[in-house]
Amino acid sequence: MTGIPGDLTDAERRVWEAYRRGEPCDFQGGGLGFSLDWPLPAEGLGADWGPERTVRAEVLARLLVNGPEPEPGRMPALELVGARVVGDLVLRGTRVDAYVDLRGCRLEGRLILNDAVAGTVRLIGCVVAAVRARRLRTDGDLCLTTTRVADGVVLIDARIGTDLVLHGSRIGRLRDGRSVSGDGLQVERDLSAHNGFHASGTVSLRSARIGGRATFFGARLDAPEGLDSRGYRHLAFDGAAMFVEQSLHMSDRFHATGSIRLNDARIGDGCVFSNAHMLEDPDEALAMWRVQARTLHLDIAPRPVGRILLSGAQLGSLTDVPGTWPGRGRTSIGGMTYAVLRTSQPIPLRERLAWLADATPEYEPQPYEQLAAAFRASGQDEDARGVLLAKQRRNRETLRWPGRVWGVVQDVAIGYGYRPTRALLLAARADRGRHGGVLGRPAEPAQGGRGTALERLLLHAGPAAPGGVVRAGERVGSGRLGAMGGVHARGARVGAGGCGGGRRDPGAQPRVTDTPRAGGRHLPAHRPQVGETQPKPRRGRR
Repeated sequence: MTGIPGDLTDAERRVWEAYRRGEPCDFQGGGLGFSLDWPLPAEGLGADWGPERTVRAEVLARLLVNGPEPEPGRMPALELVGARVVGDLVLRGTRVDAYVDLRGCRLEGRLILNDAVAGTVRLIGCVVAAVRARRLRTDGDLCLTTTRVADGVVLIDARIGTDLVLHGSRIGRLRDGRSVSGDGLQVERDLSAHNGFHASGTVSLRSARIGGRATFFGARLDAPEGLDSRGYRHLAFDGAAMFVEQSLHMSDRFHATGSIRLNDARIGDGCVFSNAHMLEDPDEALAMWRVQARTLHLDIAPRPVGRILLSGAQLGSLTDVPGTWPGRGRTSIGGMTYAVLRTSQPIPLRERLAWLADATPEYEPQPYEQLAAAFRASGQDEDARGVLLAKQRRNRETLRWPGRVWGVVQDVAIGYGYRPTRALLLAARADRGRHGGVLGRPAEPAQGGRGTALERLLLHAGPAAPGGVVRAGERVGSGRLGAMGGVHARGARVGAGGCGGGRRDPGAQPRVTDTPRAGGRHLPAHRPQVGETQPKPRRGRR
């Protein structure tokens, strides 16, 4: 088509000529600005504009689908500023090669892009009745910036070649309660909805794939009123099974009234809730069952009263702050794994243990073992032992009374093995009670070679003990005390091969006796081998 149709109004002729030249058609005056800070229009924008600024939607569709040839050296483009478009702009199933940019316009009907193929589509500072773009394919951006959409946006199974931009827009609800219906959406680069973005219904991105970041800085998501079939408040954000190549941010005064669902989502880098106002109602929940993320950052203020559900989550690192977890029974972390635990402010061990107790009203060992492993990985061995001790004490509550009694004995005696110094203290007290102490006044020789309680403890400790103690008149076999580097009293009898503290008569015969070894068993005495010459005994004076 080369000529101008005769049924066009003066305003439509202006648009037609501007399209051929690839220039903006400005009905508002003042020029076309390309700033993304275009102000959010009032709901009644353009309602009183006359025919001098009114264009039929079918004329725009004719231009985009079967428009005139551009002037030599020009690329066709539909750039409108301050126009009133009447009727539905229907581009269903078409191919739109021209650049489309509408700014400060009023579209009284719907923008229908179902199954269409386009380059770049931008609506900035506009008022639109509805946007329907099922299975839309774009090579460039789809931009709805500071735009009011009364009846929601549908992007089911759409594929955006670069960015999906929703900065500062106000999106109303569809009949099903959703504001943005983007299940199966694919965005090659970033999805950004911040700078005052407000959705009055659910933002649904189930099974969506985002090639870059998904950011909701300062956004507000309001769920429909009421509860769903599971007793949760209706969803403000539904990202179940979504995939984000880089990071998901709901931060910087992000506000949500309603539940947030990220079950089975995969986040390549970080999932960040920082300075987020959410979970302010007991019926709201942050559901992240089986989520996979390199980092999860939780900084929810004020302290949430809703539920945080992280069962089965697989995290590289978990970062939290004091007061970010709800109270008893409002957290679920069974099966959650993380390699590193970080915090922006120090959290005492007692608060960590209280967190585990609140998250496991019924005893579960895995959360305790996971926290202990994270402490060990960061070099906090003492805190790790404290967590495992608390685990044993929780487990004791599930036993019958004989097990509980025996558990109390172990706890008091050795702290279930995590407080071994208690055994030394008890043994030392027993030793002082019987003999007045090892380093005190000399004690009486032990009867039967058994030694005091502390001596037996040190002897049975093996090479790890600091040393043995041998009383006067007590005989110690070879090998044991020498290996321990022990100390023997004067007059103590030490077997052959022992630590050798006493003088031996050079004329005495070597005593052939069973040599004790570790564990109390005896080794057979030395027997001469075949061909071995035995030394003749020396005769001493009688």
